[in-house]
Parts: sequence; C-alpha cells; structure tokens
Amino acid sequence: MKTGRNRSYGPDSLTGRFNDWINGSVGAIMFFNTRSAILQTISAINFINFSDNNVFAAAKAFANQKQYWSDFKKLFNSDFLKDRREGLRMDINEADLAAVAKQNGAKGVINRILKLGFTPTQIADSFAIASGGATFYRNRLNSLMKEGMDEKAAEKIAFQEFRETAEESQQSSRPDKISQQQAGPLGRIILAFANTPSQYARLMKKAALDLKNNRGDAKTNISKIIYYSVVQNLIFNAAQQALFALMFAEEEDEELKDKKIGRVANGMADSVLRGLGFTGAIASTVKNITLKLIEQSKKQRPEYQDAMLEVLKVSPPISSKMSKLRSAARTYDWNKKEMLEKGISLDNPAALALGQLTSAITNIPLDRGIKKVQNVEAAINDDLATYQRLALIGGWSKWDLGIQDNKTKTFSRKKNRRKKVVRKKVIRKKEQ
Repeated sequence: MKTGRNRSYGPDSLTGRFNDWINGSVGAIMFFNTRSAILQTISAINFINFSDNNVFAAAKAFANQKQYWSDFKKLFNSDFLKDRREGLRMDINEADLAAVAKQNGAKGVINRILKLGFTPTQIADSFAIASGGATFYRNRLNSLMKEGMDEKAAEKIAFQEFRETAEESQQSSRPDKISQQQAGPLGRIILAFANTPSQYARLMKKAALDLKNNRGDAKTNISKIIYYSVVQNLIFNAAQQALFALMFAEEEDEELKDKKIGRVANGMADSVLRGLGFTGAIASTVKNITLKLIEQSKKQRPEYQDAMLEVLKVSPPISSKMSKLRSAARTYDWNKKEMLEKGISLDNPAALALGQLTSAITNIPLDRGIKKVQNVEAAINDDLATYQRLALIGGWSKWDLGIQDNKTKTFSRKKNRRKKVVRKKVIRKKEQ
C-alpha cells in the first residue's frame, strides 16, 4: 500500500522470471475464455443491498430504461472502468501479465497475445459492474439529494461509493484489496484464481465481526454471510459445472446427476477454503486427495497414482501445465494409429496434443485456439440440442454437457456389453 505496487521483487530477477512463466499459465487458461466471461456477469447482482438499492428499488430504477442506460454508459466509459480494462486490474496475476506485455522481446510478445485473450473477460467484467452498478449509483444519488445535498456533490459521493462497492465485491488488484499472502511470490503460484474467493472471505469475516460486536445492521451482516458463502457460490459453481444440462436431458441419468451435484458441492467448498489463503488451499488439496483415494478404492483396478497428482492442484497454474503435458503424452500413447491415419487436420488427436505441449512449455495458448475451433465445429455440424450448441459456443466442453462422440459411444457400448457378460457369469455361478 505504501508503494502502490503488488510486486516486491524485480521483474528481471530469477524469481520474477519464474513467476512470469507461471503467470503465463493463467493467461493461457483465460485466453478467449468465453465461459469465464459469461460467469463473470453473475456478479452484477452483488450491488443489491437492503438499503437504497434493495430489490424493489433496483427494479424501479431499471424500469426507467432511458435513465438506466444513460447511467450504464456513464459508468462503463468512466476512467475507473477504462483503467480497469486497460491494466487488467481485475486480478493480481492478470495485472502482472499486463505489465510484462509492455516489455520487448519474445516474452513481451507472448504476454501481449495473452493480454489480448482477456478481451471477453474484460468486457464481461465491465458489463457486470456497469449493469449492476447503474441502479446502485442512481438510487444512491437520489437518496443523497433527498437528504439535501446538491447534485454535483451527490454525484461525486455516489460514484465513489459505487467504485468502492465494485472494488470490494468484485475481483481487484488494488494494493489495499490484496493480502500479504496474495502479493508474495508464493501467493501468485498457490493463490492464482483465488482473488474473488479472497474478496468474499474478507467480506464474510467483516460481516461476522460486525455481527458479533453489534455493529451495523444485523440483517445486512447475516445476508452478506449467507449470500457470499452459499448463494453466489452455488450459482457460480452450478453454472460452471453445467448443472443446467440436467434440465434438458431426455433421460434421467441418476449417476450423472449425482456426479454433477457432487462436483458443485466440492467446488463450493474449494471456493470457501481457497479464499482463506495458504491454509485453506492446503486443506482443499488434502480434501481432494482424500476424495480421489476413496473414488479409486471403489474401482476393480484402482490407480492411486492419479490421487497423488491432486497434490499439484495446490497451485492451479503448475497443475495446468502438468495436466497438459500428461494429456499430450496420453493422447500419443492411446491414439498413435489414428494420428498417422488422419494426417494434417484439426480433428487429428495430434493437433490438440501438440497445442497442449506448446501451451505448457511456452504459454502460447495454441490448445485454447484448437479447442475453440473444435467446439464451434461441433456446434454447427453435430446433431445436438439447441442448448448444447449454445453452450459449446459459450465455452463449455462436450464433457461438461455429457456429449459423447462416436468413438466414445462405441467404447461405452463395448464396456457395457462386457459388464453384462460378467454379470451373467456371476449369476450362473450363484445358480450352480
């Protein structure tokens, strides 16, 4: 806070160069990440409160469409949101990427590419803040003017309160919104993607302390704790895991339903834990290792080494790099024959494997580009439901939506036939 910088080490030091390489993983993951951008808009409801921007007041302000869109335009084009978009000030890792993008050489070029890839997220972030903040700003302005304040002074204070609300309830790389753990070299590795959970954890902690010490309105404090720990958390994780796909499923798949609900619950727990800092990140990792061991122990041929790989997930950027390298190696092992037969084409497994290898080593997001093209191609050409086409274009994967390609379907049918044969043999033995 004294220096206005989140980085306490020089950009040219060995630590700085290593952190820049790790940070590149964040950029590769977020490269034209349309799913993340769509989920970003959920935070627009964070501006609703129990005072002058309650649900009814916000609805009334929104109903005045001419005024609403005028306020939206003013906020969206404000210096605050322009600066936030330009400097990628939504997150500490993203702000570092924007800083490195100003450098010359190969590293600067790669980071400029990665910075460009944040465009959908930047626009969605500004849209969420401006759309949710427009009613907040107008209602706060009206309240101040009713109290006798002149319009100019009221506008200044209303905008300042809007900005502070946005900074504390959205992602922010502002130094006073970043903890010591997040700002340190280790924090950038372990607490990547934990900026929003950290913000929410601080809001919940403050609300709990205020409630304990009888500060402020008890109803507001309790609602903040419930909203940020459960409601916002549930909406985000349910959307991320494509829980909506179950609503459109032709047949009730109880196993898929249980898996998705389990992943949503686990994601909610991870969000809360990782918001607590290093201790929570370690607790989250231990929990996930335990769950993976239990899952593997139920299989006929358990692969406990897969559970041990969960250790790497204590650091999302490092885990991403290792997952890409592992996936590329597995693709080569399992699809050598298909790779040779298909030749040069985007549906050749070799294309994605090469993209993953390139992304893991150089941070050039080639795999993201290939996946995006494959998703769009599947949305256009495959025999899918409308919601599946829209979701694929929106950034959800086939796996998220339960879509199986012909190869997977064939494998599943063979697997099911083998299971039926085994069951019949067991039944015969019991009868004998």
